[in-house]
Amino acid sequence: MSTENVPFDVNESILNHISQLKTWFPKHAVISVGEYSSQILLKGSFLIKTDDNLLLFIDKSDDAEIKWKESPLDKYNMLMIGARIDTHFWYNLSAYVKNSDYLLSRLKSKSIDKLEGAILVSSIGDGVGSGLLPVLLSEFKKRKISSIALALFPSRTQPPDAQFNAFSSLGLCAAKSFAPILMGRDQVESFVGVDRKGSLLTGNNVVSYLLELVLEKEAFTQEIDELSRTFGVKMYGILAATGASLKVYGSLEKMLNASLFTPLFTFDLSTSKVLYVLIRMPIRLKAKLPREKIELDIIKWFKERANLHSVSLSEPIYTADGGDRMDIVMFAGNFDATPIFASIEKQVNENKNRAIESGSIGKKEWQEIANSFKKD
Repeated sequence: MSTENVPFDVNESILNHISQLKTWFPKHAVISVGEYSSQILLKGSFLIKTDDNLLLFIDKSDDAEIKWKESPLDKYNMLMIGARIDTHFWYNLSAYVKNSDYLLSRLKSKSIDKLEGAILVSSIGDGVGSGLLPVLLSEFKKRKISSIALALFPSRTQPPDAQFNAFSSLGLCAAKSFAPILMGRDQVESFVGVDRKGSLLTGNNVVSYLLELVLEKEAFTQEIDELSRTFGVKMYGILAATGASLKVYGSLEKMLNASLFTPLFTFDLSTSKVLYVLIRMPIRLKAKLPREKIELDIIKWFKERANLHSVSLSEPIYTADGGDRMDIVMFAGNFDATPIFASIEKQVNENKNRAIESGSIGKKEWQEIANSFKKD
C-alpha cells in the first residue's frame, strides 16, 4: 500500500513522541542562599557550566523577575521569600520555616529526593543565609542525601548584626553535627591567583571557580560527608593553590607553600586534625606525579605543620589540558575554632541579649550555640 493512502494518526504520533522522551533528574543540586552568594554565582560563566545540575537561588524579593531581570534564570530556579517576611536576623527565618511549610514544600517539588548530593553556598552574614543554612542541611540529612555547605563568613568591617547571624548559624550547624566549609569575605575579596588556563583569577570569582571544581568530582559530597561523620568534624578551612604550573614552581612542595599566602579563611592550621584533598591535573602529568607520590608529599608537608589524624586524598580529576597547571584544594577540618568565636561572641552580646529579652530565642538555645564552638 502506498504511504500516501495511510491516514495520519495525530494521537498515535504524540504518544510515540512521549514514549521517546526521558525524564531528567539531576544528580546534584547547587543552592545559593542569601544575597551575597547569589551576586557571586550569577556572574561569569558559572551558570553556563551547570546544565547537568539543579540550580536554585533562595533570597528575599517582592518580585524575582525585577530583582534579577538581567540574569538568564527563570522562575523555576528561584525560591523567593516574600518582601513582607522579616529576614534581618537568623531567628526570623527559623520562625518563618516553623510557622509555614511554603518554602520547604517548594523545595520538595524540585524532586530533591532523587538527588545524590547537594552543595549549598550561603552568605551567613545576612538573615536569609544564616537562618536557612541549618534548616536546609537538616532537610537533606532527613532524606539521607549527602550535603555540604560553603559558608561565606562576613567581613570584619561588617556591623555586629552580621557577626551575630554568622556566629549563630555556624553554632547551630556545629550543634547538629554539620560541617560547613568556611570562606571569609575579606580573604575572598582580596584573593589574587590564576586559573588552570593561566588567566588572572581575582576576588570572589574564586568561589565560582572552586565550586566548578568540586562539581567535577561527582563523589565529592559523599566523600567529605563520610569523613565529617567519621571524625565528628564541625567545620573546615580551605587552602588552595589554583592554576599552579609544575614548570614554574618546580615541585609539589612549593605549590603547597604558595597556598599559605592565599588562605580563604583565617584559622590555626596547626590545630587541624583531618584533611581532605581535591586535585585537578592534566593526565599527561599522571606518570610523573602518580597519586601515591602526591599523597606522601602532602603528608610529609603537613607533618611539619599539624598533627593530623587522617589524610584523605580523593582520586585526582584528570583533564586533557595540554599544559601543566594543577588545582590543589585542601580542606582542613577539626581545627580549634574557640579563639576565633570567643572574640566574635563579645561583639554579638547586645544582639543576643535583645533577642533573648524579646523571646526570639531562649537562653538554653543560645547556650547550645555558644558551647558548640568549645574545644572537645
